[in-house]
Amino acid sequence: MISVENRQRIGLVLTIVGSIISCIGVIANNVMLDHVLAMVVWRFSNYIFVLYFFGNWRGWWDGGLSAGVMCGLYAVFAFTNEWGLMQITTVVVPPV
Repeated sequence: MISVENRQRIGLVLTIVGSIISCIGVIANNVMLDHVLAMVVWRFSNYIFVLYFFGNWRGWWDGGLSAGVMCGLYAVFAFTNEWGLMQITTVVVPPV
């Protein structure tokens, strides 16, 4: 049986690794404007996050520092998204 402390570490490691991989994909998408590369990178972080959130749902870990890591991840998403939008000269708005 895995102790509660070790389970918490597993959850934290999953969020850190998944966030790093996801940030690489975000940079590829929002900064380099290479969506295909981003999709290839995100493929790996998606599975890591599925595992993390499944474990969180099952009560294997409760978030803790992992919530802070996820907050940082979404801050990177927001910042690089705004930066990427400023880099493109034409914004295509789909018809309503």
